[in-house]
Amino acid sequence: MRETLGEYIRNLRKEHNMTLTKLAAALDIDQSSLSKIENNKKVISEDILPALAQVFKLDVKILEKEYYSEKIAELIYRESDSSELFKLANEKASYLRAKYTHQGNLNL
Repeated sequence: MRETLGEYIRNLRKEHNMTLTKLAAALDIDQSSLSKIENNKKVISEDILPALAQVFKLDVKILEKEYYSEKIAELIYRESDSSELFKLANEKASYLRAKYTHQGNLNL
């Protein structure tokens, strides 16, 4: 997905002919918060993803990947060459995965 998660949510809501009020109620958040999320003025809480997946019959794992990829993109979008950052981050993630798997603490 190239759009932000907020834009994606807005597009899903409109495709399903839902009002802000109706979707906000389904997600157990207020309408103002949902409007800010859709307009990229507020970051969506990870806790909302399961409810969002249920409302639109989406795979929550895909939404989680989009959520985390957006967080990463927000951290690095000012960098002209992010490939080195991705390489280093992937190496650190592999290290941590091995470390926590060895310790029996990996929650996948």
